[in-house]
Amino acid sequence: MKVVILENIRSAYNVGNIVRTADALGWKVWFTGYTPCPLSHPKVKKTSLWAEETVDVKQFWYTSEAIDYARSQGMQVLAAEIADGAVALGDFDHQKNSSLALIFGNEVEGVLSDTLKLVDQVVYIPMQGVKESLNVGQSAAIMMWQLR
Repeated sequence: MKVVILENIRSAYNVGNIVRTADALGWKVWFTGYTPCPLSHPKVKKTSLWAEETVDVKQFWYTSEAIDYARSQGMQVLAAEIADGAVALGDFDHQKNSSLALIFGNEVEGVLSDTLKLVDQVVYIPMQGVKESLNVGQSAAIMMWQLR
C-alpha cells in the first residue's frame, strides 16, 4: 500500500492536484490538520476532476494519528522535506512493492518539526537551480512516481 499524507496543506487546488495524481499512480491520500478534504470542499473536487471518488481517502485531525495508523498497517513512514539527515530521493533505497506513507507539509513551512521526529526517513528532491523547492503538487507527483 502507498499513501500520501497531506499535513496542513493550505491550497485546495494543490490538494486536488495531489488527489488526481494519486489516482493516476495508484496511491491513497490521507488528510491531516486543516488540509481541505475533497469529500466536502468544492475547489478540491474541481481540481481533482472527481478523482476523490476513486481514490481511497481518510481524514485524521493529527498527523501523529495518521503515522500511528500507517505503522499499524506495516508501513514505512517518510517525510518529504529538506532537513538535516535527509536522503536524496534517487539515493533512497526502497523496494517497489514496499508499503510507504509519504508526508508532505504546508506550502510555506513544510513538514512540522514534531512530525519529522516521528518518521523513519526524510527524503528530498535534489534541485539544480537557484530555488530550493517546488510546488507541493509538483513535488508529490515526482516522489509518488519515483516511489511507486
